[in-house]
Amino acid sequence: MQVNVSNIVFNFSTTTPGQVDSANFAFYGSNAETGEFLNNTVRVDKTELPEGTTFFTGLDKAQTIARQKLLKYLALPTDTTTTTA
Repeated sequence: MQVNVSNIVFNFSTTTPGQVDSANFAFYGSNAETGEFLNNTVRVDKTELPEGTTFFTGLDKAQTIARQKLLKYLALPTDTTTTTA
């Protein structure tokens, strides 16, 4: 399944006009053969960007960070046993 960024939303600071504090990256992927699909949104904070980089000068870096976070979140445990209390 190929997963692409379908939307990027910039979240501006409420205290510093014009400053972007974070960005939400919306991901979408689908498999036509199985009908399965994926929709996820991952937020990247400005503190996660490399030093000296902004969302506007390093959008590719921010997208890479978002993809890495998405992969981390999707790495579900392989143990499928459940415990009930």
